[in-house]
Amino acid sequence: MKKRLLKTAVATALTVAFAVPAFANPFSDVPAKHWAYDAVNKLAQAGIVDGYGDGTFRGDKTMTRYEMAQIVAKAMTKNLSASQKATVDQLTKEFSTELNNLGVKVAGLEKKVDNMVKISGDARVRYGAIENISDNTDFRARVSFDGKINDNMKFSARLTSGNIAYDAANTSGVKLDTANVSFKALGLDNTIGRQDVKLGSGFLADTQMNAVAAKMGNLKLTYGNWSNAGATTKDRVFAAEYKADILGAKVTANYLKNEGILASADKEIYGASASFGLVKGVTANAEYFKNNDTDATAVAYGVKFDKLGLAVTHKDVEAGMITNYSNLTSDIIPFATGDSFKGMEYQLDRSIAKNTMLTVKHQDFDNMNARTSAYVNVKF
Repeated sequence: MKKRLLKTAVATALTVAFAVPAFANPFSDVPAKHWAYDAVNKLAQAGIVDGYGDGTFRGDKTMTRYEMAQIVAKAMTKNLSASQKATVDQLTKEFSTELNNLGVKVAGLEKKVDNMVKISGDARVRYGAIENISDNTDFRARVSFDGKINDNMKFSARLTSGNIAYDAANTSGVKLDTANVSFKALGLDNTIGRQDVKLGSGFLADTQMNAVAAKMGNLKLTYGNWSNAGATTKDRVFAAEYKADILGAKVTANYLKNEGILASADKEIYGASASFGLVKGVTANAEYFKNNDTDATAVAYGVKFDKLGLAVTHKDVEAGMITNYSNLTSDIIPFATGDSFKGMEYQLDRSIAKNTMLTVKHQDFDNMNARTSAYVNVKF
């Protein structure tokens, strides 16, 4: 009898030992160096998911596959950018077994979420001061709507309050900032309608235009019209951007051609930017642009301490290099298209709460009074 019980116990133990690998183990840890930690931490920094007490997923504590699956399940229901969606898709495949065991039917949930209209938004407060001259504060709020029209077509729209000065007697109402449809055709990712147009870091363009854009692989082409608020004339703008990884550096080549009503407004600018790691936690950045019509150039180079969020940059911009579409012309302390400047810029980007980012920037240029600005951006 005892021998029979012993044999039964041994057989049962062996059966369980061989069967366990076939099931997801809710107590098994994701290895400390697993790629999922870095992926989830990036989602946390973007406000897509929650982290530990310090807002991160790093440190000595590892997570079980079930804990990781719960984070992925939450991320699947959020409004995601293209790069964020690609990250979540990778995580979904990695933890598909755990997701299904948690009752998340991955394919069904993805389809349901994909068909929903996603609402998101952001709000911003800006303060800027020019030493011994003036200061200014304004506010802005935006709400975005993204949805699916059919299996090959999506729409996107955004309402904005515009920049409202805190001491303005009269302010403009809410306006339609962007409204476009995107679809795939002829092997291209196409977007038609009013849309965000950004080249590189935004030095050449960071604005909204009525445009047609087509993207194939790393190359994106944009053709559109742009006009100042209230202007009756429009500039015709053609832009091209190509991104590539070269010898460990992220390189972006940019081209912008502007055709204005007046020949003096025409500009043809080309250039490139690059970033690469110097040592762990320190990234080097460089930009170069040239105006082919005026032979003027713009150069910037510096370093960013990634963990601190601190960037130190030297800039040398000649007159005629700033475009109407640059983020410099829409800053809280804007630059004019004819401005030239040379000197140092210091910028600190710091997350101060969930979905809340503080940016402080100080510019000390040779031919200008010192300029300091601060931004608080909130995503919801």
